[in-house]
Order: sequence, then C-alpha cells, then structure tokens
Amino acid sequence: MSRSNRSHVNDVWNVSVIALVIVLAGLLYVFGAAMSGDSIKLTESVRGAEVFDTRNLP
Repeated sequence: MSRSNRSHVNDVWNVSVIALVIVLAGLLYVFGAAMSGDSIKLTESVRGAEVFDTRNLP
C-alpha cells in the first residue's frame, strides 16, 4: 500500500471516529434528558414511551 493510500485510510478512520463520537454524545444527551425527567415533552415524543411522573410521590 502506498503512502498516499495509507494517509487516505487514516483520514477516513479519523472522520469515522469523530462522527461516531458526535452520534454517541447526541444519544447520551437525549437519553440523559429523558431519564432525568427534565422534559416530559421529550419523553412523550418517543413512540410507545410511558411517562411516570414520580416527582410528587412521597
């Protein structure tokens, strides 16, 4: 494999890893907000989700 091909493969891997990190960060944000109960609208927007508001329970 020539040096330019190796460089191109490394660039593709770098872009792939950066894209994966961005996607995982987005998922972490969405599920974190949904699990914390900060936004009922966010939880309701997920199909089939049931909202249990336990903040006022003893």
